[in-house]
Amino acid sequence: MKQQSSERLKCLEIFERLKCLGMMAVAVTFGAFHATARAQEVVVEAPPSAPAALSTVPVPLPQNLDDFIVNRDSAITLGKALFWDIQAGGDGRTACASCHFHAGADNRLVNTVAPRTGQFRGANSTLTGADFPFHRLAKPHKKQSDSNPVVSDTSEVVGSQGVVKKRFTAIVEGSHVDDGTLMPDSTFNLDGVNTRAGTGRNAPSVINAIFNDRQFWDGRANRFFNGVNPFGDMDPDARVWIYKTEGKKFTQKRIRLDNASLASQSVGPINNDVEMSWDGRTFPQVGRKMLSLAPLRLQQVHPKDSVLGKLASTSGPGLQPGVTYSELIKKAFVKKWWSSPEPTPDGFTHMEANFSLFWGLSIMMYESTLVSDDSPFDRYARGDDAALTEPQKAGLALFLNQGKCINCHKGPEFTGAAISQLRGPNREPTETMIEFMNMAIAPEAFYDSGFYNIGVRPTAEDLGVGGSHPQFGPLSLTRRVQSGQSPDLNGQSIAISPGDRVAVDGAFKTPTLRNVELTGPFMHNGGMKSLKEVVLFYARGADFEQQNIDNLDPDVGGIEEVLGDSESVTALVEFMKSLTDDRVRHQRAPFDHPELPIANGHSGVSGGIATDNILILPAVGRAGGASLKPFHSQFRE
Repeated sequence: MKQQSSERLKCLEIFERLKCLGMMAVAVTFGAFHATARAQEVVVEAPPSAPAALSTVPVPLPQNLDDFIVNRDSAITLGKALFWDIQAGGDGRTACASCHFHAGADNRLVNTVAPRTGQFRGANSTLTGADFPFHRLAKPHKKQSDSNPVVSDTSEVVGSQGVVKKRFTAIVEGSHVDDGTLMPDSTFNLDGVNTRAGTGRNAPSVINAIFNDRQFWDGRANRFFNGVNPFGDMDPDARVWIYKTEGKKFTQKRIRLDNASLASQSVGPINNDVEMSWDGRTFPQVGRKMLSLAPLRLQQVHPKDSVLGKLASTSGPGLQPGVTYSELIKKAFVKKWWSSPEPTPDGFTHMEANFSLFWGLSIMMYESTLVSDDSPFDRYARGDDAALTEPQKAGLALFLNQGKCINCHKGPEFTGAAISQLRGPNREPTETMIEFMNMAIAPEAFYDSGFYNIGVRPTAEDLGVGGSHPQFGPLSLTRRVQSGQSPDLNGQSIAISPGDRVAVDGAFKTPTLRNVELTGPFMHNGGMKSLKEVVLFYARGADFEQQNIDNLDPDVGGIEEVLGDSESVTALVEFMKSLTDDRVRHQRAPFDHPELPIANGHSGVSGGIATDNILILPAVGRAGGASLKPFHSQFRE
């Protein structure tokens, strides 16, 4: 059970209060006495221990990876080039990195707000500090009540700006811009002229995402990569092309790579008609486009880039003459996945037809290097007691005990949605893919481990993992089992009948807290600008407790020891700052990158086109560059 016994909590409260008073000997004596005196009634567990350093967790990759990738370093090179290349977008200006450039996340203020249920301030708006939090109380340090009313609320979200709404017409070989026809956008426009659209959720960081069992806030990027789309084993018809030299057979094959949710994730946005593409583009068409273009030809690559530096052009943007995506694929991937001399029935080359396979696995390999395992907390966990300040240690104690933060943000990854926490060899015996949990109100319910409804917004606004795909059905493992499907549960055998209570609606994947200082705004809706606002939210308890009660996590009822105590709030914030790796903060290897032009809203309308404001993120080599700042530091408060 996720919920702890009340007897244990009472013991921990007294134990921690005695410690805070400096009465360690008394505290230890009390603990021993309590455990002995109550042994006949309840087994008293030891207080939770701090997680280990992230370096203790092996980077999870598919066991059958060598059947696809022949040279892992070459795959990482290819993946980094594709991830940062703005030519991949339908407009020739949007890369994967365009939403994941600031500590793996997005900190832009202009044209990032999108509607969820009707409320919308309009396209191209600029966020201010006064907009946050999106659910504002008269007294944020007190529980919501009649005497502490809500003074403002919006169902809007802070997402990322994608592309202008168009219908895809054709790839223009040799051009970074696709042909497309404008489609009127009644939501994202300035005086009737289309602007860049906004995504419906806040962008999670890609740093340390390799440890997640599933990706996206709603978990729809499957742990199994099928080579084609994000839905893994949910799509029985996904196939890639394979060429067998014996008999010269060119056929389609179903594949499955476990521990590959980042590959599943990466093949989603590239053809999404909000995020990166005009509506209707396919992956073979993306392959035809990218194979006709010189990699990163519109962007500077630092000569000391930790991955791409050896290939960087010495005379301008991009890579050296002769470096092509085709050659990078040939160096990285096993020949049977790209070498057919004949085209597919619809006229694509083997390499074009399998471009989703190369895209997904190479970006996964690049992102597998983005591991931030040298934060002050990691050094503390490895035995350096001086690595944390006294306020940070106090925050850690709150995090582990009164705050119960560790219940969801567990393990070295600081998320219960990690592979090691759900199906790793050293996971807690009670941790399974689907669990049966005490709820905020009886009775108990089944739910997807690592996904929780914490009452940030009303459940009905966004179902999260409780949602469904129109073709493949429920996203939730729990609902998949309940509907008669048999998803891989790592050997767990479970029966969920149609009448059993399921608590997955409005539940979202627990994000890692690593580098959280730099990855604001926070929550799936981006509705909190600072870690202080986040801590105050948890201290008060769920903002939408009654509306969400059927699915509400039982651990979000508030933290009495923190509520109204500014020192405790500060301590928790300081502890979370100890999870920032300075290599991330200073953009040092492996977190260095090519130049990136970033669209940051529009300066106006000219000739029937909304003109982009472009920010330039300079190329950075392995030694790093400018220090990244927290999201809230952009506001004068």
